[in-house]
Order: sequence, then C-alpha cells, then structure tokens
Amino acid sequence: MARMSPAKPTDGIDGLIGFLGFFGVVLLVATVVCELTGRPALGWALVLLAAVVCILVAVRRRAALLRRPVRETADQLDQQ
Repeated sequence: MARMSPAKPTDGIDGLIGFLGFFGVVLLVATVVCELTGRPALGWALVLLAAVVCILVAVRRRAALLRRPVRETADQLDQQ
C-alpha cells in the first residue's frame, strides 16, 4: 500500500479560505443583482463584508503558520 504524505499545517486554513471565497463570490453576485434590480442590498453587503473580514483573518493566520520556524514543524512531523 502506498503511504500517505503527512498533512501540511495549512491544509485546514486553505480549505476554509476556499469555502469563504466561494461564498464571498456568491454574496458579491447577490449584492450586485439586488443593487441593479432596486431591491434592498444592505443585508447582503453586510454579510459580504463579514465574509471578506473572515477571509483576511484566515489569510493572516495562514501566513503566521508559514512563518513558524521550520525546525518546529519538522519536530511535529517526526512525532507523528
């Protein structure tokens, strides 16, 4: 059987960024459609703002994980 490679420390955050990014695009389209058709768009825009803020926080967290010393990450992989 083939051995599975160890999971990268950013795998979970990458998935979260993708999930939030998908729904961010959906919310952007919904907001634009509401604006163009004259329906209230404030709620959609506020939820879009929350999604963008969450994406920015996740990207900063991912960058912080990548800045960790390589030795610390290697030690964690050796323990598994």
